[in-house]
Amino acid sequence: MSAGQPGGESGPGSRTHRAIAEVLESERLPGEHHRLLLRAPRIAEDASPGQFVHVWCHPPNEMDRPPCAAVLRRPFSISRLRPPDGVELLFRVRGVGGRMLANTARGDQLDIIGPLGHGFRMPASLRAAVVVAGGIGVAPVPFLLQQLTSALVETVVLVGAARDDSIPYRVERLVGVPATLPGLSALGAEVNFVSEAGDGVLVSDLLERRLPAFDAASTEVMAIGPRAMVRRIAALVGQRLPVQVSLEERMACGLGACRSCVVPVCSEGALGYKTVCHDGPVFYATEIAWERLDP
Repeated sequence: MSAGQPGGESGPGSRTHRAIAEVLESERLPGEHHRLLLRAPRIAEDASPGQFVHVWCHPPNEMDRPPCAAVLRRPFSISRLRPPDGVELLFRVRGVGGRMLANTARGDQLDIIGPLGHGFRMPASLRAAVVVAGGIGVAPVPFLLQQLTSALVETVVLVGAARDDSIPYRVERLVGVPATLPGLSALGAEVNFVSEAGDGVLVSDLLERRLPAFDAASTEVMAIGPRAMVRRIAALVGQRLPVQVSLEERMACGLGACRSCVVPVCSEGALGYKTVCHDGPVFYATEIAWERLDP
């Protein structure tokens, strides 16, 4: 099995592995979020930002004992790598599968496949990046920041949510300055946060205010979050800056075989379809046929 970078470029993440991963840490977070740290050395070695793992929510020894409460694997973005061989996942606890994973403890084992999909492209000309995340779309941002800052790319992170507790990070609000997320800003980027309940604006509004300040020759926007958000950002930025979007879609196999997660794309003026799990989840916004994509 193989995966690579958008556009078919080779690089980290070119190999996919199935692993029995040991749970190193399992932590409940505010706002019905959870953090898992898994020992998965081969996946950690080959992963790149924007990729995901497919997790079997039952214990590995129950793989051949149907019926199971969570029949399908669950896809989770790789949140960050923890040397020497840790893979961290952040997720909102929803449904039976999420609850099962949130009940795991240190020493438990999980059957996982990864890294899967195409991650974010890092072109040689990239000097600055604007990372825009909405809600639990913030989960893969730490891994992305690790790569951007290590490559000396000047990075601004804009995060939005419905409420302050809709993300798995502590929100810091001080009088006279924009709200921020100390857990992310500690990774070396400028981080601004807005919530609809607390600030009355969307993260796309925050991006719109700052767009004129970014150099079109050396800056790319990287958007992760709900479909309505990434669609809005693609329309807002238009042709001013390249925009990479990470799409969320329900998946079954995670390998591109079942084609349950196809999205419409434009290729040389012709309409086609690509799978989010294998061809994505990261695409350039200009690839997507937005008018044919369901809201």
